[in-house]
Order: sequence, then C-alpha cells, then structure tokens
Amino acid sequence: MINRLFGNYLVDKKVLTQTQLDDLLPVQKDFKAEVETIAVINKVLTAAVAQELLGRIDKNTEHFGEAAIEAAYLTDEKLDEILTYQTNAFMKFVQSMIDNHFLDLGQINHFLDEFQRMGGYTDAQISALIHDDVEECMHIFVPLKSPRLKEFALTLIQTIRRLIDCDAYLDKSFTARSLQLDKHACQMVVGDMHMKVYISAPDNDLLAIANYFTGDTYESVNEDALDNVGEFINCVNGLFATNLSYDDVTIDMNSPEFSMVGPFISNEKLYVIPIHANGYSFKAVLEVYE
Repeated sequence: MINRLFGNYLVDKKVLTQTQLDDLLPVQKDFKAEVETIAVINKVLTAAVAQELLGRIDKNTEHFGEAAIEAAYLTDEKLDEILTYQTNAFMKFVQSMIDNHFLDLGQINHFLDEFQRMGGYTDAQISALIHDDVEECMHIFVPLKSPRLKEFALTLIQTIRRLIDCDAYLDKSFTARSLQLDKHACQMVVGDMHMKVYISAPDNDLLAIANYFTGDTYESVNEDALDNVGEFINCVNGLFATNLSYDDVTIDMNSPEFSMVGPFISNEKLYVIPIHANGYSFKAVLEVYE
C-alpha cells in the first residue's frame, strides 16, 4: 500500500515522473533489498555511517553486513533481523529507486519523514505501512467501529491486493446519509448480518477490477464488465462468509446485480471506502441495515 502512496508523494515532489513510478511497480518478486538500505530505513544506521562504510569496502568481494559487524555498527542479531526484511515490498521499492539513481541513501529518510508529516501518520502508523501490516493499515484508512464491518473491509482489501493489484491503496473512508452512485455492481448480504455491498465508479474506472479479475479484457465498461465486477463482489462476500462461519455467524448472498446507471441511495448507515488500483479510482459502499 505504501509503495503507491510514497511513490505518488515523490511524483508530486518531482523526484519521480509518473512513468518512472509505473515502471518501478510492482516490484520484482525475485529481487532483494540491500542490507544498508534496510538499516537506514529502519534507522539502525544513519545514512552517513552506511555511506562511509560502503566507501571502505569492495562490494564485489565483501558483504556490507559482515563489514558492519566488524566495524561494530551492527550485531549478529541485528543483522539477522535486517535480513528478514530483504523481501519486504517497500524495502525493495526503495532499493529499486536507488539502483535506478532516482534516490540515494542520504535522501531516503528525509523524504520518508516529510511524507509522514504531510500524511499526518504517527510513528506506529508509518511502521505499519512500511512493514505491510494490512490489519493495522486498515485502522488508518477505514476506522470502523463494528468488528464485522472491520472484518469485511479487511477481507475486501486483502482480496483486491491478492487478485487485482498488489499495490492498491486507500483514501480515508467516510460516512454518508445519501449518495449518488455511478456505474456499479452490488450484492445483498442477508442472514445474521444485513447489508448491501456496492462497487461503483464513473466512466471506465471499474476496468480496475473487470480487466484483472479474470482473463477478460474490456476497452470500456459495459454490462459484461459490470457482471465481472459483480462476480468479484461475490468472491469477496464468499470469503467474508467463510471467515464469519468460524465464529458461528451465518450469512448468505443474493445474486449479484449491476447497472450502467447508478442509483441515488439514502440510508442512515452508508460507509464509503475510496480505493485506487491499476491506475483507476473507485469506491466500495457498504449500505448497512439494522
């Protein structure tokens, strides 16, 4: 989630272009972050110390971690901890920017600290984002009080990240009493919980899901594309139903529906979750009934 959020900030700062950011993401699976990069991001070493040590070793024949231990900058235990972060998506994203000479070690924490200030993130929140703690990240963007709604939102985002876009990210959710929807698909959840789940967006933004959930490709949002979005909602709700069943909570789902024309909905409990994925923006809307 943080890769796009931090990347967007760097585009705004003109450190990256939008094209460069798009080319960097998603990060390669078989790629690892360097020890010095992780140590600087985690503030185990300062950038100055890391750069000084890099200047003293031959990286073709010497390992930074071993040299840092010999110089008493790191302990064996701390190096082992650092190595566990080599496949962390954010560490790899930063490493790829360094490798492409978009950033250097001395700039990382300056930009990261400014990103934290501008976003109003606490230290705990920025740590959750960096270390990809999705459940904690949900508290930042979707601060729902209901445990069941929290569970649904978590299931939704995890499924989007797994099946649609691993770098999907959120804006702050909000409540509403009425809302005009655009093109959408929806499904009613009934049983021990009663709510209607919509995914809606104007223009062609629902291609974010329709073109990635299955092997189908659409040039524009049509009824077939919306049907695909409805099947995605059905998948999410099915996973949600399975999770609830472990707590002896039973729900069922009506057939998904869709329309090229959005309804005006009015309810005391509308929860709106803005989502960005695959270069598009859409919203999930939860219409909750007593």
